[in-house]
Amino acid sequence: MGAMLLLMAMAARAQDVPPAYVVAAEFHGVPPDVLYAVASAESVISLKAGRRPWPWTLNVRGKGYRFANRRAACDALRLALDETPLVDVGIAQLNVRWQPQLFDQGQRFADPCAALDPYANLEEAARLLRGHFSDTGDWLMAAGRYHRPAGGSPAARYRRVVAEELARLRPQGPSLAQRHGDVSRVTESSPSDPDTFLTWRTPDEPVWSWISPEPVRWDKVVASQGILH
Repeated sequence: MGAMLLLMAMAARAQDVPPAYVVAAEFHGVPPDVLYAVASAESVISLKAGRRPWPWTLNVRGKGYRFANRRAACDALRLALDETPLVDVGIAQLNVRWQPQLFDQGQRFADPCAALDPYANLEEAARLLRGHFSDTGDWLMAAGRYHRPAGGSPAARYRRVVAEELARLRPQGPSLAQRHGDVSRVTESSPSDPDTFLTWRTPDEPVWSWISPEPVRWDKVVASQGILH
């Protein structure tokens, strides 16, 4: 009964979170709102449709760049990596230098542009958050360590940003992360094979589930914004 109530609470909470975040989060036992808040802290952009994490985002040596499409972001990423490995990539800003378990040869993002896939990027972000939660037992602390594993003032500042994003997502009540700690017990049906990855649908598909809880013609929204770098 307790597991069923928690599952119902997660379902209610997930209504405000786009499906891609829910799938990636539940795959690793992470509250979907926490994953969405972290992605927002990392790559949010203001569009006519609202504030959204943006998958074609780079941060090179501390300077952020947002691109209109994956190809432009990939070209810029390759140029940046010719000069420095200090590059954060994609919707949850995975770092080429500090996360060699993702970007070294033979790893998931051996081709760094693969990290621009929002589904794969979110899944690895959820995996990292889950690991930090296992160490801390607190989702905001886990978010702080996601940003800076060593902790300290940078992690504390980042926790405040994530907390603000959580409050923005559901201002009228506590988030799932605040109400429940470990949510792994509701993910028993998730694939357990670590080599089973979430994959992005075809890049030219106009309706993408990392956008909103409802299908959206996001290609038209992007075109109307004129997002270019």
